Amino acid sequence: MTLPADPGTGAPTWLVEVPLAHRGLHGDGIPENSMAAFRAAADAGYGVELDVHVTSDDLAVVAHDASLLRMAGVDRRIGEMTGDELQGFRLEETDEHIPRLPEALEALRDVPVMVELKSPRLRAGALERRVAALLDEHPGPVCVASFNPVALRWFRRNRPDLPRVLTATSESSSGLPAPLVRRLANLRDLRSVDPVAVSYDVKGLPQPAVDQWRDRGGAVVTWTVHDEATWETARRHADNIIFENIRPSLDDRPTT
Repeated sequence: MTLPADPGTGAPTWLVEVPLAHRGLHGDGIPENSMAAFRAAADAGYGVELDVHVTSDDLAVVAHDASLLRMAGVDRRIGEMTGDELQGFRLEETDEHIPRLPEALEALRDVPVMVELKSPRLRAGALERRVAALLDEHPGPVCVASFNPVALRWFRRNRPDLPRVLTATSESSSGLPAPLVRRLANLRDLRSVDPVAVSYDVKGLPQPAVDQWRDRGGAVVTWTVHDEATWETARRHADNIIFENIRPSLDDRPTT
């Protein structure tokens, strides 16, 4: 196996010290990736990991799935709708709407944010450009993350000072194409992406390439930590967590 690249620019301190609420602090009637979830996370002092798609009129909106079916009960795709059309739908039968990225960032000005680009294409385009323009104006701590190395290479070329995080999994059930999963599982795109950190699926830890990256000084964030078992794995094999269903202490680091 090819050894992973040596880390370049180190991860910002917040990325290894502040736990990130997965899609905001949701549950108990608060939908994921909603303004209520983001405000709750900020009020608790956590950072936030959120997901971004682009609409048909090139607006960056916050949602995990490409379709509205799971969260809004409508079998329509975000990329085929305008931003105005999306405003008419509500999340999980609440009053919460699908946020646009600028309003989410406004609510999260004072806490760290990991913006994960949901970019399935092998060519960078509207999503990367739109997110970059918005993050240029954001005053708070922020990084971009993606499973798609093409998206991260675009940021390396066009926004080299913006921290990049390579998101990876070894799970064949992730919905990603099998060849991409194999590349991600072994961190084969580290050299071309040159990330400040790797965000790795906790179900795949420990993993030799991740351990080697960390041994060489690379930062590892793991997702999604949701119970004592996954929290214990994070303590042994990662520097920070993306979490849900638990409330980690802000003084508690994954490493021991």
